[in-house]
Amino acid sequence: MDLPGIYSLSPYTLEEVVTRDYLINEPPDVIVNLVDASNLERNLYLTTQLLEIGIPVVVALNMMDIIHKQGGTIDAAALSQALGVPVVETCAIRSEGLTQLIEAAKQAAGHTGLPSPVPGCS
Repeated sequence: MDLPGIYSLSPYTLEEVVTRDYLINEPPDVIVNLVDASNLERNLYLTTQLLEIGIPVVVALNMMDIIHKQGGTIDAAALSQALGVPVVETCAIRSEGLTQLIEAAKQAAGHTGLPSPVPGCS
């Protein structure tokens, strides 16, 4: 399920209320936390909140192309170790890292087979 983007589980907007209520009342098998790698500080606040609610989390460090273009790096392995969850570098616009992200999410959720199709989507 793709929920409205939020920066915190403390709801201030309707989108934040919808997302928080869904996570609390309908806990998913895994949360893929899409993080803007170029703004880690803002995004990791939500990540720490998600870790506290006890649902398995996989962090997708998106926009890594921008980080690399600026000559920067992020040590995904060290971040993964510090957070205690898988961290996968991605660039959604170029479809980079998506296969690794899907595999990490399936493992975190305890699933090894193909995901079930979403009703009404094909």
